[in-house]
Amino acid sequence: MSRCQRINRMALGEARTHGRVFLALNIILAAGCLLQSYVGGTAEILESNMSEIGIILFCAGALVGPMIVSGVFREMHSQQHSDVVYALPMSAGERYASKILAFVYLHVLPVMIWGGIAVLATVLRVNSLGEHVIGLSAERCVLYYGFLNLGTLFIDAIAVVCSVCCGRLAETQYLTYLTAASISMGPLLLRTQLMEKIGGQTTDPGLGYFLWTLSPLAWKSNAGMTTYGIVCLTNCLISAAVITLAFFVYRNRDAGSAGKPIVSRVFFEIALAVGLVSYYALLLFSTSLAAVIALGGVVYLVIHIISFRGILSVGKVVLWFGKFALTTAAFLLLLWIAYASDGFGAIRYIPSQDMGGACIRIEREWGYGDVAPMKLVAYAGLPKYTYDLVGAAGITTYDEISGKEINDAKIREVVDVFQKYAADRDKDFVSFWEFFAQGIERKNGTERDRYCEVIIWFPNKDGKVIMRQGVKLTVHQASELMNDLSMLGYMNFNSTSN
Repeated sequence: MSRCQRINRMALGEARTHGRVFLALNIILAAGCLLQSYVGGTAEILESNMSEIGIILFCAGALVGPMIVSGVFREMHSQQHSDVVYALPMSAGERYASKILAFVYLHVLPVMIWGGIAVLATVLRVNSLGEHVIGLSAERCVLYYGFLNLGTLFIDAIAVVCSVCCGRLAETQYLTYLTAASISMGPLLLRTQLMEKIGGQTTDPGLGYFLWTLSPLAWKSNAGMTTYGIVCLTNCLISAAVITLAFFVYRNRDAGSAGKPIVSRVFFEIALAVGLVSYYALLLFSTSLAAVIALGGVVYLVIHIISFRGILSVGKVVLWFGKFALTTAAFLLLLWIAYASDGFGAIRYIPSQDMGGACIRIEREWGYGDVAPMKLVAYAGLPKYTYDLVGAAGITTYDEISGKEINDAKIREVVDVFQKYAADRDKDFVSFWEFFAQGIERKNGTERDRYCEVIIWFPNKDGKVIMRQGVKLTVHQASELMNDLSMLGYMNFNSTSN
């Protein structure tokens, strides 16, 4: 018997021991496939909707991966199975390859096959309802299929890493989901909170934020199918590489490590640090910073206590608290730097693309309490273009624009004027200690305007917004801003109320 045959035979034997899980998974995926294949009854429904229940079932099928992986690698956390597996006349490489092949049979292939059937059935059905909808619906189905495979391999890859780095089932399970959530949310949350919210504007992240993460599932961008396809394929290849590299940890495991909660202490500390930072970034602007830190400290210490098998001592608790304090201090320092630098300079960001032919609008709001806020609007762009055509982008309906088309240089001149006031605005806090003593939210005194905002969009590209930035200015600063804009000579003004 060749080496490959021996590995495949062991993988099939391992897969047979998980027959019930395999059957349950296929029932879930088959139900999702059936619902997706027959969603809706008309071309219009197919064009605008996927089967929500079908998608939920496919997602559930993908998310059970860690349970299947931990079952396949059960010798990592079960002493009884460890003694049996390590006694087999096989090398570490052969054992590892058979384990990987087993969960591919049990989980990866069923997800890919049922998902592929759903895509094919939906595309064929759309084709039978009319050629005019096949492009849009078929692309959406293929895109969801790519995301499904991306998410499945991502979760499974992290589950493999956690399985070989942990020696107890509990740590394998919760660290898998914690790590997956942290990697997926952390980078984008830090960018959103530290750059976009502090810098005042929302921009499309670069592709680097969507590599080896679940975030492409919620990616709202104008990128084409080719870009989405490259992102999905790259993520799948990275997951395959991570699974391959996990072997170097696996081969150093021995039978005696089973049952030990954490085998790789480095992995454990990194996973908790990344999880803590992601948690801080998630709740950064939503509640009291002190409460967020206190809750984070409690969870951090509890996880350390649960994963510790020795005798607890004051020194151990102090050490854990010290690591928590160091991680928290590093995050707070990063937060202060972002605040002091206006989102690492994001407040001065201007799109690099040619903005000629775009429309631009700058609003100034005022009004307090029960008084309806008024808006003074400075605008320029194409003639007779109504704002309600881009209502999907969150832009309120106003009068028709009566200005002339303006070129890229003039638009940049307007943005420069706005950003000069944005960068020179009065900050609530001037020192590091005042910043954290009083909280990170800027005060909203009655002497301040509610908001000043600039929006730039292309009317001939489905109202695509290419820049949106808002800051709070004092009444005097907001008035000076509008005066400077009027001196440009090509901005129109309109006063309105909500």
